[in-house]
Amino acid sequence: MTEHLSYAGVGVDIDATDAAKSEMAKSVDCGDPRVLNRLGAFASLVEGRFEGLKHAILVFKTDEPGSKQKLAFELGRLPTIACDLVNHLVNDVIVMGAEPLYMQDCIVCGAFDAKLATALVKELAAACREQGCVLVGGETSVQPGVVVDGAYVLSASAIGVVDKDNIIDGSSIREGDVVVGIASDGLHTNGYTLVRKLLARKPGLKDHKIDSGTFLDIVMRPHKCYYKAVRGLFGSPSLKGLAHITGGGIQGNLNRILPVSLDASIDLSTLRVPEIFDFLRREADVPDADMLRTFNLGVGMTLVCSAEATQEVITHLANNGCLAYTIGEIVQGEKQVRYRDSVEWQN
Repeated sequence: MTEHLSYAGVGVDIDATDAAKSEMAKSVDCGDPRVLNRLGAFASLVEGRFEGLKHAILVFKTDEPGSKQKLAFELGRLPTIACDLVNHLVNDVIVMGAEPLYMQDCIVCGAFDAKLATALVKELAAACREQGCVLVGGETSVQPGVVVDGAYVLSASAIGVVDKDNIIDGSSIREGDVVVGIASDGLHTNGYTLVRKLLARKPGLKDHKIDSGTFLDIVMRPHKCYYKAVRGLFGSPSLKGLAHITGGGIQGNLNRILPVSLDASIDLSTLRVPEIFDFLRREADVPDADMLRTFNLGVGMTLVCSAEATQEVITHLANNGCLAYTIGEIVQGEKQVRYRDSVEWQN
């Protein structure tokens, strides 16, 4: 006799998923009057009017927190991965000079855990509110046989807005401008495939003391968001460019905003490298070139400004909770980041 199949029987319980989605709706923040409907609609409705902007330009970005999410779910650190996802996206939007407005998440899993998924959406909504934007909806997809049971794959999309006259895209960068490095909180969301491989080889490292915490505590620090620190500089002609330092390091990200005839000359000896990177370099025996390509090495964002405004910019960032310092300058070239000197490792 042929066995009858049901969706619940093959791993997708629609009733349980719908009940969880109803609970998730309580976390989605619709306090913004421009959001016109609630979670559960086929799509989110938001007004397209932007008061005070002469020529509003929308800024879109989609991303995911990489393999750090695997560690976060294994360790039950949902607040961490929510901040990672939201803050990474916000950083990518604000480097264009934009105000982050709205975000939608996507959660794909092999087996649905209603409690975990609901808690995750709650944390994502809280992380959005912290940065002044709104989680307006998203998608939760249960795909047994596609994603292994117990695994979750996260991504999200963000929308920001900027007045056309205030877009920051690096086009005003000139020879003689200064490159400022803004300190990171650690690894942020890059290099975690290497971290997981190292932990698989040396599991005892997770409890190793580094600075003020364990190795695991430090590598799981949330991705720092720079919006509140840099937004006061938006609109200033002295601010020429911003680059979010993610995979590829300084060299693979700062070059993205350089004009075609200019290079950034970066003095590696100026980098204030946190101990966690030195520890990873030693324990995993990573060549310096790979360290520079894989990690931010303590610089989570670079800022290009006019030379005369450098100290004012650094002071502004310090007053808003961000350590910043000069790491290089703009020179004639071919849209490349050139390193000079070498990283001064602690050990």
